[in-house]
Amino acid sequence: MSMEVSQVNKLELAEKLESYLSGKIDHDAIKSHAWSLSDASPKEPSETEKVFWSSIFTIIHLADDEHWKDGCTQRDLGELLIQLKGGNS
Repeated sequence: MSMEVSQVNKLELAEKLESYLSGKIDHDAIKSHAWSLSDASPKEPSETEKVFWSSIFTIIHLADDEHWKDGCTQRDLGELLIQLKGGNS
C-alpha cells in the first residue's frame, strides 16, 4: 500500500540523509530506514513525491562501502538532499 508523502516525511528523510552523509549513522542504518519505506512506494509517484522516492531507492542502491569510496554516494545523495530540503518536488 502506497503512502502519501508529506513535507514532514521529506524533512525526516533529509535529517537522516544529513546524519548519514556526515558519518553519524552508517550504511546499514540508512539502508534499513529506506527499505522500511520502500514497500509503501507508489507505482507512479506524483510530481511532488518524485524526489522523496528517488532518494529512497538511491539510498538502497548507493549506501555501501564501494559507492562511498568512489564518491557516487556523497554526490548523488547530496544533490537529492538539497532538493528535499528545498522543497523542490
